[in-house]
Amino acid sequence: MSGDLSTVFGGLVRHQVARTDTRDWQERRPGIAWLYAANGVFKRASNGMVEAQGRACHIDYDVPGLAALMEYVAWSCWHGRLPGALLAPLLRDAQVAGRDAGSGVLRPIEKQYFFVERAGGIYVVAPRAQQGSAGSVRYAMPAPASGTPLLDLHSHHSMRAFFSATDDRDDSGLSVSAVIGQIFTRPEIVVRLNIYGLHCPIPAALVFDSLGPFVDRYAGGSECS
Repeated sequence: MSGDLSTVFGGLVRHQVARTDTRDWQERRPGIAWLYAANGVFKRASNGMVEAQGRACHIDYDVPGLAALMEYVAWSCWHGRLPGALLAPLLRDAQVAGRDAGSGVLRPIEKQYFFVERAGGIYVVAPRAQQGSAGSVRYAMPAPASGTPLLDLHSHHSMRAFFSATDDRDDSGLSVSAVIGQIFTRPEIVVRLNIYGLHCPIPAALVFDSLGPFVDRYAGGSECS
């Protein structure tokens, strides 16, 4: 049985050298490709709905004949970046969720959102069935009628924007995630690619066409894990 599985799944993982004199490594196919490039080792994956490429580690030595690569994400149902104009109303909603409805007193509570594609447009969906606390949020995935999820985002109220160990465990597939923090004082955002176990921080501008009220906490990609 193990031999049969090796035959079926062995071709889904490829190891390639990003040479400047060939183009075979640029071929887009479902599965995972590990790419040895001039500026690091990259992991690229595609599942038919989303394709992402992130740097797993840096290479400090310039190897002649290799191409330099960069991180990117592309969705099959949406071409281009996500509209940053949606971030300001999302922030306002997260701020309302973090205030007591009666007194207006701040309360630490996280809230979950999804950017989805539906009928050629991008919308923000907040799952109705969710329970937020100071350190976590539990939720149900949006119904298929809500649209195709492109990015998941949750708020960190007054805390800084960062990905927790729980996020690392949950983000085990192929996806794009974001966290917003300090939402009442100096709103900030972090974005990363999740590529089957690799978590790769990227500039938020690679995903959003503007950041609205947010400051990007991207630190240069040194925290890939």
